Amino acid sequence: MRSLVLALSLALLGCPATHRYPQLIKRESAPAPVTIFRDVRVFTSTGTTALEHQDVRVDDGRITAIAPTGTDVTGARVIEGAGKTLIPGYVDFHVHLTGSPAPPWAVAWPDEAHNARALLASGITSAMDAGGELEKLKALWKSQGEASWLGPRFWYSGQIVSLKDGYPTSMVNILYPWPANLAADQRFAGPISTEVEAIAAVDWRMHNGAHHIKLAIASVPLNAQTMPPELVKATVTRAHEKGAKAVAHIDTAVHALRAARAGVDALMHGIHLGELSATDAAELKAANLVVSPTLVVFDRAEKLLEFRFEPTEMEKRLYPASFLTPFTPEVNRQQTLDPKLLEWLGKLKADHDKRLAAVKTLYDAGVPILAGSDASGSIGCLAGGAFLDELRLLSEAGIPNADVLRAATVLPARFIAGDAADFGTIEPGKRADLVLLDGNPLDDITVTSKLVTVMQGGAVIEKVE
Repeated sequence: MRSLVLALSLALLGCPATHRYPQLIKRESAPAPVTIFRDVRVFTSTGTTALEHQDVRVDDGRITAIAPTGTDVTGARVIEGAGKTLIPGYVDFHVHLTGSPAPPWAVAWPDEAHNARALLASGITSAMDAGGELEKLKALWKSQGEASWLGPRFWYSGQIVSLKDGYPTSMVNILYPWPANLAADQRFAGPISTEVEAIAAVDWRMHNGAHHIKLAIASVPLNAQTMPPELVKATVTRAHEKGAKAVAHIDTAVHALRAARAGVDALMHGIHLGELSATDAAELKAANLVVSPTLVVFDRAEKLLEFRFEPTEMEKRLYPASFLTPFTPEVNRQQTLDPKLLEWLGKLKADHDKRLAAVKTLYDAGVPILAGSDASGSIGCLAGGAFLDELRLLSEAGIPNADVLRAATVLPARFIAGDAADFGTIEPGKRADLVLLDGNPLDDITVTSKLVTVMQGGAVIEKVE
């Protein structure tokens, strides 16, 4: 029924744009049995320092050795690494494969294949989908085993468990006209009103292969109702009973603490409205949860509000001009936004410094910070490029570059797969999901955007011009 409603809504809408996206990448057809990255700086992500002048050997898709340079390379494919840094493949902790980052004045049909390619082209070899159309995600999950899949390995939640008429429905209704709002809402929202419905919502998602459960505790616009504590608790408890972690979209310290007290495992945004005190941060630390601030979401919202949004050089390669043009100031200035949305954006802008301070407060309290971009889930959060921009913003918020790299690799890997994760670090026996960077990201975080080689499971991901 849900898919039928969505199809009918889109048929009524009739005119979301369909863009011709570039192919971007291809997987090498015959991966070398043995590859050696020679004389490379290695950031293993197991600590906060790098190993200089190392050779890293990959056999049949796995890392088999890390040793001082000078090892025997006979019979191996050699990738020269002098002056470069080898890091684990990025793990984007917050993506939406079935969404679109297009603005509401230029609605675009979601393209899951392009979203996946753009992520992988940016060095994102693994990802966690934090809300989307469950049936489609289930099908995409199965396709990962096929040779045609070009994208990160991913884990998904399906539609967000949300309060009826609360977020994200409340936001969608002021962003999009009817029936586009109905179509978008069907992709992301799963409304509940009672504890019985909360339990059923979790059970339905888990029955359809969900790996984690996402719920929303947010007030967007500012007067929207939020999920009450008893529904939060019922949702989280059922997720844990089913063996799944629960993650929550939040916006204020009040909502973060509501989530923490219910046992939520991760906050999928930082405190971006209002302040976070050291006392509140200490309580979040005691709750043993992790936080993915997604600073890029709010940074780009502010830039759009102020008519100064500019795609990165990476995004100009990942997306066609037809997709990017609606973001330009010339087009953006012609739009009229809902007063409720403007009120929310105004509050967001006013709390800019508080948002950055909250990230540093969490970090100083010992709360693990994980890098996520909300790729294709928020306006202007272009898949791939937004993640790389997020790393820059985390650094600017005061997170040491080494811990920004860990936030983008080992920490989300451990959240997803536990201490036994076979990705997220460079160690013998781990998957050869690797990114070679031109420079040293420990000195300059923008080096994280200077990709030389992307390898996934031992296969080099080649650019298609």
